Amino acid sequence: MRKQDLIGILAIALVTGGMLLYRHLGVEPLRWGSVCIAADAPWPCQPRAWLMWMQHWGLWGIGAMLLGLWAFLAPGRSAPFAVRVAAVAAGIVAVMNYNATWGVLATTLGIWSWIEARSALSEAEAAEHQGSQAGHHHHDHGELRGA
Repeated sequence: MRKQDLIGILAIALVTGGMLLYRHLGVEPLRWGSVCIAADAPWPCQPRAWLMWMQHWGLWGIGAMLLGLWAFLAPGRSAPFAVRVAAVAAGIVAVMNYNATWGVLATTLGIWSWIEARSALSEAEAAEHQGSQAGHHHHDHGELRGA
């Protein structure tokens, strides 16, 4: 596994953990519902309201799906690595925020493009390695023929 892959997995874990923690502390507890309905609601109610609004209108899923499509449909799988990671993370966050249809698709497209890009890179490295060894062997054969 490459260092870049580990960084991507760590980023996804941090985003996922952060959203789980925020939902556990600031969204799911029933007391927040009664506190945030007040006209003079405390400041933590604003991000909660945005999260719920985005959840209601499916924006978590739509945003994740746009990232997934970018990662998957970029010509030659040329989307930056960060886009593939973001598609996976955003897809998971979308599922956590009840936008599961688009979230699952986005996660799938992000993972698929990540695997394909990784596979293409491995194939290119293998071909380069074989090419350098073929050149090296050719050089050795030339020395043997000249002897």
